[in-house]
Amino acid sequence: MPDLLLELFCEEIPARMQRRAADELKRLVTGALVERGLLYEGAIAHVTPRRLALHVAGLPIKGRDTAEERRGPRVGAPENALKGFLKSVGLTEISQAQIISDGKKGEFYVARIEKPGEATISAIAKIVPSVVASFPWPKSMRFGPQSRAPDSLRWVRPLRSILCTFGPETEDPEIVPFEIGGIAAGDVTFGHRVMGPQGPIRVRHFADYVTSLEKAKVVLDAERRSNIIAHEAKNLAFAAGLELVEDGALLDEVAGL
Repeated sequence: MPDLLLELFCEEIPARMQRRAADELKRLVTGALVERGLLYEGAIAHVTPRRLALHVAGLPIKGRDTAEERRGPRVGAPENALKGFLKSVGLTEISQAQIISDGKKGEFYVARIEKPGEATISAIAKIVPSVVASFPWPKSMRFGPQSRAPDSLRWVRPLRSILCTFGPETEDPEIVPFEIGGIAAGDVTFGHRVMGPQGPIRVRHFADYVTSLEKAKVVLDAERRSNIIAHEAKNLAFAAGLELVEDGALLDEVAGL
């Protein structure tokens, strides 16, 4: 089944805001998917100093088809009533409606309205811009040439790039077609600003995304970053004949720098 890969790449996110932001991104996007009937198998959010990332696995290609029955006027009702009913349900002739009997009330026209399920990629193209536009940052800013407009995008720091793809792991995914604040979604990410390669890095799927970032000197998993830093700090302290005084809050902050 297809997966969604989303990355919002920006300037440095304050360390104290990072974990909550990742949780909010997951909650808002998956909640909107479920509201549209697009259930998924699993979702995980990640954060680094310059990106929020979300991987949603096991999504359907489209939502379920639905049908509803809408009751209309009685058989033999005035022509204007029939025309109004046909217009409201999208039919052209009254013969397209069914006739049902309702005991003493007589016979009524009933229209069965079938609605095809929305394509998941189309739903994502609506969900992500909406989530970004209303994202609950404790503090945010306007930026760029459009910043003077009253409805311009606000983000914690200037948003630079959006990666958003949808598709099965075994195939090249599609880029989800949308734009936010003049930034079109694509299939590229970026490595570490100093130690990584310069320029964009094209990715296909989540596993490829993680591997590509590792090669570009970015550890996506925040807990793993913390473990690496703690391990290296202990080794350095031991080599210097010192004992490391552990500070969880400081470690979390350093892992977010």
